[in-house]
Amino acid sequence: MPAKRRLDLPAIEDALRNVQQRFTELSRYFTEPRDPFTDEVLQNVLAGYALIDEYVARDVDLFDLQQINLMLEINATVLCGSDPAARVEFAEHLAATEKHFFNNTEGGIKDLYHWYSAHHGESVWKRAAGCYVRILSRPQLFLEGNNRTGSLIVSYLLMRAGKPPFVLSLANAEGYFNPSSVIRNSAKHGVKALYELPKIKKKYAAFLEEQSPNPTEFFLRDKHSPLFQGSIK
Repeated sequence: MPAKRRLDLPAIEDALRNVQQRFTELSRYFTEPRDPFTDEVLQNVLAGYALIDEYVARDVDLFDLQQINLMLEINATVLCGSDPAARVEFAEHLAATEKHFFNNTEGGIKDLYHWYSAHHGESVWKRAAGCYVRILSRPQLFLEGNNRTGSLIVSYLLMRAGKPPFVLSLANAEGYFNPSSVIRNSAKHGVKALYELPKIKKKYAAFLEEQSPNPTEFFLRDKHSPLFQGSIK
């Protein structure tokens, strides 16, 4: 079996920094205000990419019931990185998130798991988009950081299928943030959701596929290149 391609984390960081530098300008085209794209947010997201890269390399299945709790680690990473002091500071919030994740009957992990299990026959684009919709729509899977965590889970699913990850860029920022606003203002359940969410999923799946022009190279490093030695916190 050929070795799995690993993420080109410096290239991902470059794309994210380009967005960060022009975030105020880009925000004029967003339908809702967004939190500032700070260095801390960027570093935590980059640490999230490093984490899902390890998950894929180790063949971790996030939808295996024995490993499903690892999604919580993705969320914790995008919120506070991997710094032990930050984890202590966020301990109460992380504990509340875990309780919500497992116990929320309408929007917790059971909802996402059952949706994913029922859609194995769909393309990876539709499965990834559908997971993003289930994570982000009301009630959300996590207490905070659903956009960032959801996008990393999308990237994880794409990478497991041999596709490149989704990475925020100058070209796709508007196409990412505006549909995300629609999704997070949509309810998971109810009559409206029955016809609204499948349409949103279909459009978002098409968007994800459009962001993947070269599955063999885009944000993937050469198998002979050295491991990333950047400044992930």
